[in-house]
Amino acid sequence: MRTIHYVCACTLGVVLAGRVLPASPLVGKAAPDFVLRSMDGSNLRLSEYRGQVVLVNFWARWAGDARREMPALDRINTTYGRAGLVVLGVSVDEDPRRAREFADGIKVGYPILFDTTSGVGRDYHVEAMPMTVMVDRSGVVRYVNAGFKRGDDRIYLDQIRELLRE
Repeated sequence: MRTIHYVCACTLGVVLAGRVLPASPLVGKAAPDFVLRSMDGSNLRLSEYRGQVVLVNFWARWAGDARREMPALDRINTTYGRAGLVVLGVSVDEDPRRAREFADGIKVGYPILFDTTSGVGRDYHVEAMPMTVMVDRSGVVRYVNAGFKRGDDRIYLDQIRELLRE
């Protein structure tokens, strides 16, 4: 599954399996708040991270690009966590046991959350996997990327640095 990257104002769409997906309707709007159970059993609420830059990565174990993207996000989390970045991984798999096994195999240091009903995924208009959403310190969605290809992590770093400077 090949996608074309879109960022910032998101005036471009995404080509997925030969069709054009609309640009994310969330860019420039308040990020929908959510509470999800994490792998350690605690509940995490997005709004608790207001004042920090938050990268929310929606993934599924069947999305091959997630296997490449998650370690890159872990390196970003390690590098920029002390500077005010929070990375949250959100599994949209219906079976949390299988999602947990997948996440355990990847071994990331950021929280993994479970959206087993895909309600949060619907709120974020997730139409391709993986999908990464960046939320600024005031809780506004600033960037969205569908899919993951070589070089996307460098684009994420540019976006994160920009948001951390604001």
